[in-house]
Amino acid sequence: MKKTEKARLLKKIADGEGLLSLSPLTIRLVELAADDRSSASDLSHIIEKDPSLTTRLLRLVNSAFFARREQITSVLRGVVQVGFKQVRLMALSLSLRDTFPLGKVGGMHYDHFWKTSLYRALIARNFAQSPQSSDLNPEDAFVWGLILEIGMLMLFNACPDETKEAFPGGNIPLEEAIAWEEENLGINHREAGCLVLQRWGFPEHLLESQKYFGSEALQPDKPPVCNILELAREATEIFFGQRTELYQFQETAQRLLRLDIETVNGILANTFDRIDELAEHLQLEIDSQEDILGVMEKANQALARINTFTETSLQGLLDQVDQHNRSVNEASEEMVYTQRNTLQNALDAVAHEIRNPVTAIGGFAQRLASISEQEDKGRLHLIQASDIRQYSEIIAKESSRLERVLMEIMEYCQDYEPVVADKDIVSILEEVLDRFKEVFDREKINVIWDFPKKPVPVPVDAAGITKVLRQLLRNAIRMIRRAGGTVTVSVQPLLPTRQVSIAISNNGRPLPDDIRDALLHSNLSAKTFGAGLGLPMARKIIEAHKGRIEIKVKEGGGDTVELYLPMG
Repeated sequence: MKKTEKARLLKKIADGEGLLSLSPLTIRLVELAADDRSSASDLSHIIEKDPSLTTRLLRLVNSAFFARREQITSVLRGVVQVGFKQVRLMALSLSLRDTFPLGKVGGMHYDHFWKTSLYRALIARNFAQSPQSSDLNPEDAFVWGLILEIGMLMLFNACPDETKEAFPGGNIPLEEAIAWEEENLGINHREAGCLVLQRWGFPEHLLESQKYFGSEALQPDKPPVCNILELAREATEIFFGQRTELYQFQETAQRLLRLDIETVNGILANTFDRIDELAEHLQLEIDSQEDILGVMEKANQALARINTFTETSLQGLLDQVDQHNRSVNEASEEMVYTQRNTLQNALDAVAHEIRNPVTAIGGFAQRLASISEQEDKGRLHLIQASDIRQYSEIIAKESSRLERVLMEIMEYCQDYEPVVADKDIVSILEEVLDRFKEVFDREKINVIWDFPKKPVPVPVDAAGITKVLRQLLRNAIRMIRRAGGTVTVSVQPLLPTRQVSIAISNNGRPLPDDIRDALLHSNLSAKTFGAGLGLPMARKIIEAHKGRIEIKVKEGGGDTVELYLPMG
């Protein structure tokens, strides 16, 4: 676009030509907004000329949103009770909403614009209520969040007709929209918004929020209103799928506002509790339950992506672990130290990529489910309630699984050095089996004990061997899929070789290949990861005791996993 055309577009916006469709009432409200000398009676007199605006404004100031104890029945009293500035801005916002159509015109999706504006306004208000934002009035934050992207409407109205169809007024990230505007129009809608709000007499610190977006708006040296409005904007983009970094958003909110993750999740989730009522005042059709379903679905998809990342990243990490384990007895102390640091860095990277998003998604989904359950039952469709519960259960289950996997990865990657002492292996087994008694009874599994009558002392790390035995028993139970199955546990001292054999057998299904590989080999794969790292850890513990594992197929079905430990 030529400089003269850019200048012409800027002049149209500055002169208010983007507001040509505003009603005389709205224009007068704009003038009042720019004039601090206007009084409450001036404002109420203008508002009362529009019965629809009067009714909606009174309903808004009497709503739970403002939590007023007394019913307000007149605009003048509403102005006095709620505050002149707040009512003035609310009336202006309602009038602006009335000015522009709903639906889609060219590339401008007005429905989406006002829907995201309302979500952003509510989130900004909630953040402004935090103790760290005491200098920012929550009602101001609400209105400013509502009109944050008002320049987009002005720019669309003022831009040449030939660009209107391609105008990015839809569901795309802000950065992409601004890049298109600057390339095709020579000016972005934030610049247009700054011009319009300056013309309307808005305060300088609000104009600052128009100038900055993205990481620049989230710097601690920026005014609090910039921080809060940008947080609200990014949260809204997360809600509607334009960005996915929920955990990064939570970390930013913690850093700027010193809020814990649970509080941040509560602020976001509580937005859905108020959105329907306020949407009615702005004459918008919003179904919070459908929006919750959409967010839940995106959360579930995000967990699937995290799971894929974990599986594809695990092989390299486990290869490093095995390389480190093999080199401990061969490499120099300095080389072993270097390898251990490299391994720890890789572990930290995987842990960061798993723990943060899992915690963020799992906690947020739980809060969404809680908000949904508290909703007015008249608004909650049974199908939606069922879907939300189902999503919540899936997300909770997958979050727990990924958190467990992370713990197993961290444990598996750490050096394991058994602290051995002579222990009766029979007593250890009896204690482990006793803890499984309830499971055996519930699954109707018959347990056969075949132990020597005398103690069998073995130099072991009792905690480590207990972990191995519990893992192998859980695995044997999983292989039995019918009532009346049998698990046989035996201990046999092998005096000629100074070893003890511990065998755990079942008459269920044969062990799958991935489980056999996890118990017998070091070359773990993503397929092994699917079952968790309990079995590889069991093998690692046995090898650290200078023992070995063998697997034998039983006639008639099932397998026998046999451990051989030196007796000292």
